[in-house]
Parts: sequence; structure tokens; C-alpha cells
Amino acid sequence: MLATLLRHEAKSNTYKFALIRALNDLALDHPWLPEGDVVVPLRRVAERWLVSYWPFVGEREIQQGARSRRDGVLRQDISFRAALTQVRLAWETLPYARSHPADGALLLAEYQAGRGRLSPELRTLTQQALVAIAQAVKQPVKFAGTGGVHKVFGPLAPVATLPGVPLPGAQPGELAFAVPATLWQALQALSLWVEALCLQQWSLFIERVDQRPRVTRGETFTLLTATPDARVPLTWERNQVRLLLLEGTPLACPWTGHVLCADAFNLDHLIPVSVHPINELWNLVPSDPRHNQHVKRARIPGEERLRRALPILTQTYAAYTAAPGMAVSFQEDVRQRFGSVLPAPHLAQEVIRISDAVAQARNVPRY
Repeated sequence: MLATLLRHEAKSNTYKFALIRALNDLALDHPWLPEGDVVVPLRRVAERWLVSYWPFVGEREIQQGARSRRDGVLRQDISFRAALTQVRLAWETLPYARSHPADGALLLAEYQAGRGRLSPELRTLTQQALVAIAQAVKQPVKFAGTGGVHKVFGPLAPVATLPGVPLPGAQPGELAFAVPATLWQALQALSLWVEALCLQQWSLFIERVDQRPRVTRGETFTLLTATPDARVPLTWERNQVRLLLLEGTPLACPWTGHVLCADAFNLDHLIPVSVHPINELWNLVPSDPRHNQHVKRARIPGEERLRRALPILTQTYAAYTAAPGMAVSFQEDVRQRFGSVLPAPHLAQEVIRISDAVAQARNVPRY
């Protein structure tokens, strides 16, 4: 099924590649759903499309298919190009942003975290772009598969009316579609290879698009695989952790066990930004600066190191839960990712499981 969707079905643009890549990313984000069909809101796919199409909009437009002429008007190759271009140009005016093909992932992480670092204007533009992208997602969902419409995913309907397991954070009334259990399980088992096939077929398709200047498959591959090399300043999160330490809450580095102090700690992305930008609080843990900068870096700890870190991660999450200034945000982050608010010991175990799953699925370096 995957080979047919990606290699053999007729395509006028790159939407089907983007759809499978988005579902592959979502399967990686939620590796422990119960068996069965998975109900995926259009919104969640649109968020992943924002990241995938970000490199192809802006000052340099890279066409994603032929532009048709209807009623004497030359149509865009992707219907949401104007909306996404507005978001990218607005993002690049921020002092810590610049024109980089992977910055869409940073914007999405900020939008999802909702910490108030995005201006009301940029947040509104992002929301408008996601609405426009969600409209476009309907096309490949409807026409995926041979022999008629809705052959693979079935008709779109509100989350609450579809059989299957909704993704965590799905709202009952939002429009969604059901991914068959066999396809979802294949995405989880073959994540690295599905990603590689999506990238290859997307790159070959763009090379065949008639545009000037010509875009090679290598250029497209480079843009699609770019990783963020900048960080959004996590000032609020760092200040909350520093306040805990100043108030005497004992926090230690989960990797070295060293007790931390308010003037000497790093806020470590357990799953690194270069792998998957996640600014949710469960993914941000105080750590020993030297170890974080010179040992862990852009890696995920190995299974044994993660297992040894369980007590300290539990202690850290318990402190976050008890902190008046961050408890609400922390619990909302956990609910959106894992489907419900989890007690600290259970959450620490789930974080270890998802970290290990991400590392294995995407072949992330371990240590």
C-alpha cells in the first residue's frame, strides 16, 4: 500500500508524499496507542505540513507541481502558498530567527507550546495558514488509493463519530479521518524506511517539475532533511526551573546525578531539537551544563542510561507538578502529548519509552 501511494499513483503535486510523511511523524510521536484504527484530525496533519512545506515558500519559491489555468487565472501549485509565505516572512523578522529551511519546526513547537512568545499577529497568521493547509489535506485523504474516492482512509467526519482510537489531544468535534490499523502499525515498524522513501520520491518528483531555475533532486533532499541549528530562547521555562532551585527544591541532573544549583544548570531537550523540536515541559529537564554541552549534545541516552535516570526524572516531574507557576502548563503539555495527566512515576516511564522509540525509529545516535 505504501509503495503504491508513494511510487505508482498519479500525482499532480506533492500532497500524497506530504500526507504519508506526516502520518509517519505522528506515528513516531505516539508509539504506544492501543491496537486498532487511529483517528487523525486534519489539524495534526496540517501542522506537519507546515514544517514540510516551509522550505519551499518565501523569497525563493520552489514549485510543488504544475500550475494549472482555470477560468483564465493561473492557479498556485499548492493552495496554501500565500498563507504559509506570510507566516514565514513574519517569523523571519524575529530577532532570533533567520531564513532557514528548518525553522518551520521551531515555529510549530512554539505555537503548540503556547507560552506567549509568539506575537498575537504571528499566532493569528499561523492559525490562518493551518486552516488553509487543512483544506488542502482533504485532497490526498480523499483520493489516496485506486478504484475510487476514500479507498484508504474513508470519509472525513468529526472525531467523535469515527471508529478507532483518537490521537491524544483530538477534539470531539474537529474534522478527522481514520488510518487503518495495519497502515499505522507499518508506519511504526518501518518509520525510518518510510521516511527515506518519502524523501526519495518527493525529490524525484520536484526534479521533474518544469520551473526556472531548475531544482535538482539533491537540492530538494537537502531542504527536506534540514534540521534546526538555532534555538528559541526558553526564558520562561528556565526562569521557572531557576525559581524552583532558589526556593530549595532539590533537582539533580538525570544523566550524572549531580545536584544542581540555580546559577549552574542547562535546560536539556531530552529528545534533541535537531531530531524533533519539542518545547513541552516534559521534554525539558535541568541538567549538568558540562555533560549536556560536551557529552549528551544532540543524542538520546541509551536504554541503560535512561533506566538509571528514572528516579531523577520522576523527582523532576513531581517538582514541576507542585510548582504553582508551571503546574498548569506542565499538565497541559502532558495531556496533549500522552492523552491524560499522568502521575510523575508513570510519566517518567512514558517519557523513557517515547525517547527510546524515537531513537530506534529514526536511528538517532545513543550514548
